[in-house]
Amino acid sequence: MRQLFLIGCLCMASSAQAFVCRFQTECYEAEACGAADYLIDVQLQNQSVSTADGDWVIVAKKSEAALITLFAAAKGVEYLVSITPEAARLSGHLNAGPRAIQYLGTCEGAF
Repeated sequence: MRQLFLIGCLCMASSAQAFVCRFQTECYEAEACGAADYLIDVQLQNQSVSTADGDWVIVAKKSEAALITLFAAAKGVEYLVSITPEAARLSGHLNAGPRAIQYLGTCEGAF
């Protein structure tokens, strides 16, 4: 019985294994921010993120009670994703240039 209670506590404290993030604001370099409709499909168990532009590999994940931080890589781009129950921020750093793009949105079901 005690084992089941401990397993239940661990499950409640962990984040979801799969969720979708939608980003409504995009900021590219020094340009003014604008509207966006960018989706990412996060699969923690597979250590991957799927997007319309291709898949990323999650190279590291850090979790706290109300924060998930992901570090991911794709061909020519490195990503940092910070997720809280209220908001999500995505930062992509393109190796060519270098250049950066940032997004602000939310992730449904991450917690």
